[in-house]
Amino acid sequence: MDRQASLGIANFRIARFAAAIVVGLTVAALATLQARAAATGANQNIPGLADTPGNKPSIARSDRSLVGGSLKLEDGMALLDSDVLLKVYYYAYSGQAVDYSAILTENTEHIDPPKPVVPSAAQKQAIDRLIQAAKAHPDVLIKVDDIALDAYDKANRAYPIDNRLFIKDVAYYFDNSPYRYVYVHPESFRELHCVDPRTMSTLDAAIANYVHFSMDIVGHVSGADAKNNALVLALRKVALKDGTGRVLISQLSSQSGN
Repeated sequence: MDRQASLGIANFRIARFAAAIVVGLTVAALATLQARAAATGANQNIPGLADTPGNKPSIARSDRSLVGGSLKLEDGMALLDSDVLLKVYYYAYSGQAVDYSAILTENTEHIDPPKPVVPSAAQKQAIDRLIQAAKAHPDVLIKVDDIALDAYDKANRAYPIDNRLFIKDVAYYFDNSPYRYVYVHPESFRELHCVDPRTMSTLDAAIANYVHFSMDIVGHVSGADAKNNALVLALRKVALKDGTGRVLISQLSSQSGN
């Protein structure tokens, strides 16, 4: 083998070795970033996808059925769990002419607008029954998943809520339609107060392991904002629950007459 060929082989081996080092370092760096994200993403102030207002996983489980024109009730409260029911409640309290097609048409985040649903006579009747039921049940229950808590604040004797759930003037929704719901005095629940040692021990261990919780939110319909297509809810109570559904903290609104 001549000297030129030997040099060519040597250079090729050096280049391949250097490339392998670069790839290895890149993989290692990505693994480190992923590990950091997994360890710190849940409880940092930077919101993740799951706690951005409007994303279905963080707001509620969606059910688009008309359920025969009857509400699903829990302890006398109507379960508000879909874009359909949100629109029904909006028309029940806004005084606006009912847009049956808008209630039935699911708005997604696709570029192409959804094809309007043409309601049948039976669907209109079911919606009319739902609207009357909504007027008779102003107390609503919203179930939310993926709740992250920050570490215990000893000064306030409370656990700050990391999710963007109770931000003043923020509107929430189930689909991508213009229909929203807003809270009155949501700041009452930005912190969950707790002084029970056993509950605190349970929560501290869960937070240390980046465990998230679920929450029941109880509100009372105080009206509707026709200009913004928004249902207005006065918050009454929240209940923080663990993975088995056990209530860990139950907290009433600090606002009177809201």
